[in-house]
This record gives sequence, C-alpha cells and structure tokens, in this order.
Amino acid sequence: MKKYSWMSYVSAGIPIVLMILLFAVPNITERTVVKGIFYALFLGAPVSIILSITALFKKSEKNGFAVLGLSASLLLAGSLIYLLLLGFGMGEA
Repeated sequence: MKKYSWMSYVSAGIPIVLMILLFAVPNITERTVVKGIFYALFLGAPVSIILSITALFKKSEKNGFAVLGLSASLLLAGSLIYLLLLGFGMGEA
C-alpha cells in the first residue's frame, strides 16, 4: 500500500516556507537576517529538489506531495535565478 513518507512532506514543506520567507517579508532591515534568509534559500532549494526527485522514484510512496514539492522548488529556483540576474544587472526590472 502506498503512503506518504516524511520525504514527501519535507520536500513540499521546504519550498513553501522558503517562498514565504522570500516574498512575504520584504522590508527586513537587519543585514544578518537577510544574509541568513538568502543562505537558507540557496541551500534549501537544491535540497528540496533532490528530496522531491528521490520521493518520486520510490515505488512505495504516493507522488502527490513530491510533485507539489518539485514544482514549488523549481519555481523557487527560477525566482532565485531571476533575482541574481537582477542583482548583476542582467535582467529587466
């Protein structure tokens, strides 16, 4: 019988929490908090993608949360790449 495991829940939860940190808290003035959020984003997005792909290929696991986590992780990674390009002056604002 297929069930959701901790891997599915974590792979869906990490990008959702990171997106909330990225977009819902825009006016942070403390530089150490901003650095901590960006380090968490750059470490959390690849970890979530790896967990999602691993959960997708497990035969004893349902795929719903893994697909949600993978799509949210890819959206988060795309947002981070766009913000990096804006920071280097290569994107359009």
